[in-house]
Amino acid sequence: MRRTHELSSKQAVVVGGSIAGLCAARVLADHFDRVILYERDELPDQPVNRSAIPQGQHVHLLMARGAQELEELFPGLLHDMAASGVPVIRNRRELIHFDAAGHVLETGLDDKYVAYVPSRGHLEWQIRKRVSAMPGIEIAHRAVAHPQYDPAAERVTGVVLDDGDVTPADLVVDASGRGSRLPTWLQQWGFERPREDSVQVGVTYASHRVKIPDGMMPQKMVIVGATRNRPLGMGMLFHEDGIWMVTAFGVAKAEPPRGFAEVCTLADELLPPEISAALRAGTPVGEMNVHRYPTSKWRRYERINKFPTGILPFGDAIASLNPTFGQGVTMAALQAGNLRRALAQGMDNVMWRLAFRNAKTIWPVWMMNGAADHTEHGAQGDRPWWYRPAYELFTQFVAAAETDPVLAEWFLSRTSLLDSLYLVPTPRLIGRAMRNNVKQWVAGRKSRDGEVNTLDTVA
Repeated sequence: MRRTHELSSKQAVVVGGSIAGLCAARVLADHFDRVILYERDELPDQPVNRSAIPQGQHVHLLMARGAQELEELFPGLLHDMAASGVPVIRNRRELIHFDAAGHVLETGLDDKYVAYVPSRGHLEWQIRKRVSAMPGIEIAHRAVAHPQYDPAAERVTGVVLDDGDVTPADLVVDASGRGSRLPTWLQQWGFERPREDSVQVGVTYASHRVKIPDGMMPQKMVIVGATRNRPLGMGMLFHEDGIWMVTAFGVAKAEPPRGFAEVCTLADELLPPEISAALRAGTPVGEMNVHRYPTSKWRRYERINKFPTGILPFGDAIASLNPTFGQGVTMAALQAGNLRRALAQGMDNVMWRLAFRNAKTIWPVWMMNGAADHTEHGAQGDRPWWYRPAYELFTQFVAAAETDPVLAEWFLSRTSLLDSLYLVPTPRLIGRAMRNNVKQWVAGRKSRDGEVNTLDTVA
C-alpha cells in the first residue's frame, strides 16, 4: 500500500463530512497541526442539500441551544446566516405554533429563546465553508475503507482509503453516522462490541417544499407532535429561500399522507384554520420526499472495558435520536464541546474522558425521548418500568402549560435544551402546575353544571 500523506508532528483524520464531522474537525484544529476530513459524498459549493443527507429533504430544526453552541465554535455564523436571509424567530406567540402532546402552548413571555431556521443544506454549507477556510484543515472527497490498526500496540494508526492509499494519523474520529462500522471493527480487532440500546420508533417522513403567498402566515415555525391517540404529526418551517418545508410524519409505523392534497387534509385536522388555509393556498415546489427512520440507537461506548487508542466515535456514530424531536444538530454541537474539553486535558485516556462526557450529555435526552416514544408514540421494545408513570405526570405538567405562559416558557426552554438537558420541573413549578390544573378542573365543572341547570330550566 502506498502512502498519500506524510505524518506531521500531529495529524488527525475525521471520517465523515456531515455537521458532526465538520464540528469535530473544527475542534481538532486547535490541537493538531493538520486535520484531514474524508467524505465519500461530493460536497456542493452551494447552500443545497446533498444526496447523503436524506433527512435534509424534511423539516430539520436547529434548536436554540444548538445555535448557541455552533456560534461558540464558529463566531459570526449566526450573523452571517441572518444576513443570508435565514429567518430569526424570537419567542412571540404570533411567530410560533407549538402543539406538544395535544396541548397548544402559549409562548411569548420570555425573549431568551431565539431560533434560527436555516435549511439543512444552508446550515451545512455555512459551517463547511468556515471549516475549509481554516489553516491546517483539508476536506477531501474520498472514501475511507477502514482504519489502520496495529495489533501489537493495540492502536489505530491511520485510515485505509478505498483505493488502498493510507493516511497515517495520531487520532481518527469516526463521524460516519448511524451506519458506523466501528462496532464491527472493534470485534475484528479482538475487542468487545458496545452494548446498543434501541427504541423502535417507526418514524416515516413525507415532505414537500411549498411556496405560500406572502402575508398569509405570520408564523415561521409550526410544530404539531404525534400523540397516543393520533400517530400523525406535522412540521412547517419557513426557510431562507422564501419557501416552506412542510413535513407530515407518522410514528409507530403509521403512514403519513403521500400527496399534497392529502397533507392539506391532515393540516385541516391538526392546525388552526388560518394556517391550514394558508397551506392550501400554497404551491408545491418539486416532488414529495419520503424518509423512514425505524430505530433510535445509542452505542454505549462508555461501558466497554477495553478500547484501542487512536480512535474516537462521534455524533450519530454514538447516538442517533428520533428525528421528530429535532435534536440531532444540537447534540452534535454539544459533543463538539465535550471533545474540546476532553482534548484540553491531553491525549491520555481521551477516549474514556470523552465517552463519559458524551454519555452524561446523551442520557437525559435519551431518557426523555424514550419515555415519550414508549408512552405517547407507541414505540416497541424493552423499557424501564418508570417510563409510563413519569410520563403521565409530565403530561399533567404540559396540560397546565397550555394555559400558563410561565410553564409554557419553561417547557419550551427545556425542550430546546437551553437551561438544562433534564426535563424535570422544580417543586415550585410542579405546585404551580397542580394549582393550574385544579383551577381548570373547577372551572370546567362549574361550566358543565351551568349547562345542566340551563337545560333543566328550558325543560
